[in-house]
Order: sequence, then structure tokens, then C-alpha cells
Amino acid sequence: MVKQSASAVVEVATDPDTAFRVFTDEIDLWWVRGPINFFDANRAIGMQIEPGVGGRILEVYRYADAAGAEDVLEMGQITEWEPGKLMAYRSSVDDTETEVRFESFEGGTRVSVEMTLVPGGEKAFYFWPNVIGWFADRLA
Repeated sequence: MVKQSASAVVEVATDPDTAFRVFTDEIDLWWVRGPINFFDANRAIGMQIEPGVGGRILEVYRYADAAGAEDVLEMGQITEWEPGKLMAYRSSVDDTETEVRFESFEGGTRVSVEMTLVPGGEKAFYFWPNVIGWFADRLA
């Protein structure tokens, strides 16, 4: 039986808007390179999140050229986008939905990630509990 969900929380010493921007716009700067951190580590050159509902979360093998051709793996598609508050997506590589929440507290921002197996889903790569610390390290 597949586990139904996984979650993780980190606290960072910055405001929610900055935390959201670093999480989304700068994912390539904090995503740790390594053979187990990409679906195709031999070819991967970066990570990218396209902003807004309908945007994609991408493992990049080649950025778009002048003709618009790109070589990427779509890891998910954005379903909710509220800068400074929430980013949610439906995975394209497994049967999960993920919510990333940014909540202000006295010392900065609490960033919580919840991955949930969709009803009837069978495959889940619960990687965020292992990855979210990289984001916190970037803002430390």
C-alpha cells in the first residue's frame, strides 16, 4: 500500500513575499545538483518554475532556443498561484498533488509542504521532505 501523504516544514528569516520569490524564481539556485536529485541527472542543467496557474515545473536539459525548441521534463503543472502565500501543483511524474504554503510568523516565514496521493493514485515520489531543507539553506 502506498503512503497517502508526506509533509515538511522549514522556517526562514525573511518575509513571505521574498520566501515565495526565492522558492519559485530562484529554484535553480537552491536545488542541489546530484545523481539522485534529478530524474535524468546525466542531462539535467537546471530547474525552473514558470509563474502562474498553468505554469510548469521543469527539469531542464536544454533551454528554449530562438525557435522555441526546448528539452525539458515537465514535473508538474501549477494549479494555484498566490505570491507570498501559496503555490500548488499537480505532478506530471507521479500521482500526487503538492501545496507549498508561506505563512508569516514573528521571526520570518514558515514554509510548509504537503504532498498528497490523489484518489485512486498508485505512484508517489515523496521527495519534498528531503528537498525543502535546501531552500532553507539558501536563505540562511
